[in-house]
Amino acid sequence: MTSSPSIWPALTAFAAVIALIPISLWLLKRLQSHRTSGARSITVAGGLSLGPRERIVIIESQGRRWMLGVTAQSISLIAELDPDQPVSASVSAPVAASGDASTAAVPATTPAPGAQRPFGELLDRIKRHD
Repeated sequence: MTSSPSIWPALTAFAAVIALIPISLWLLKRLQSHRTSGARSITVAGGLSLGPRERIVIIESQGRRWMLGVTAQSISLIAELDPDQPVSASVSAPVAASGDASTAAVPATTPAPGAQRPFGELLDRIKRHD
């Protein structure tokens, strides 16, 4: 009588591989959290949606604050903001209820060279370039 090979060693190996997947994912997640814990923290302090995939965001890191323009293709630095100024005070004038930034009031004065531009003026400048 011929003995047929047993399927149990193959099933045992398959079960071991399946059991190692969640263990490996847990270890990977744990190792990544230890590596990023010493990294500099970056927080989003505020933002404004300009379109379906365009945003203006204000980020903070190590006591500094920046205004960035974010699109699907790129991220651009618009201005470095004063970290002592509240985020809500960065907006020089409210945007119309429809969300159309082109109707926002922009101060007529031009800032001195090197001075911080108000958020509304920067937003208006971005919208004019579209």
